[in-house]
Order: sequence, then structure tokens, then C-alpha cells
Amino acid sequence: MDLSNNNIDLPFDFTKLKYQRVPDLQFDISKPSLLGEMYNDNMDKGKHDLGHLNVDELDNFAWCFYVLRPGTWVPPHKDHFSNYMKYYNVEDRSLVMRKLVFLEPWKSGHVFGIDNEISLGWKANQSITWSSETSHWGGNFGTEPRYTLQITGVKK
Repeated sequence: MDLSNNNIDLPFDFTKLKYQRVPDLQFDISKPSLLGEMYNDNMDKGKHDLGHLNVDELDNFAWCFYVLRPGTWVPPHKDHFSNYMKYYNVEDRSLVMRKLVFLEPWKSGHVFGIDNEISLGWKANQSITWSSETSHWGGNFGTEPRYTLQITGVKK
């Protein structure tokens, strides 16, 4: 798994955001061990300008902070991008890319898998990028929250 390094400069403490559980077409959110909580650009309503994070110069740049609390996981899946595509009027899902940035160094019990590879031991601000056809999953089997930032957009 190829992890890229990023220079993430955030003007606020991402651990203090008002994270929420949001319904997902692929998962039953009534199960407390499934999925994490998010805080995205729509919830933010323009309080934070994070345009400087669009270093890949994506069209329709969107961001979402995500926390997996201890004992939660996201089963293997492929991103459907339904809300993103509807909001930005994108018709071809294969054009959408997602970058996952690990906001803190790896902690015992934190795990991320993509295709047939498992990632452990990442450093803060390392990332991985994938397309709509890439299967991935994550989990927090540790004792501390796992924070990530998802950046979504269409390659120019």
C-alpha cells in the first residue's frame, strides 16, 4: 500500500468538532459497532475554509472529518458517492476520487484495509487515494479514537 505524505495545516482542533452518525445506503446504522461519525463541509456551513487542502486540484472539492471510536468498524465496501454526485451533479461515478488522510500517528488497534492489503503504523498526515471501484474497510479495535480526513473530488 503506497502512503503519500501531506502537509495538513488545520486552523482548529479536529477532535473538538460536532461529529454525527449519518445514514449510509450500504450499512445499517442502528448497529452501534458499525460506522463512525462525521463532520463534513455541509455540516460546517462555511465556518472553515479548507480550500488550501485541495492540493490535487480536484473539481467539486469536498471534505469530511471522520472518527472511528473504540469498538467500531466499517466493513469492506466500495464508495457509492451518491450524495456527492447528487450535490455536484456528477453523472459518472468512475470519475470521483477519494483521499483518506490519517490525522494522527497510528495507535495500537487502529487498522485500514484496501483491496488485499492492510495498513498499520502510518504517520500523521500520510494518505491513500482510491477510486469508486476500490474495496476498502477500517476499524478501531484500540482504546483511543481514530481520526481521518476524507477529501473527495473529480480529477481535472
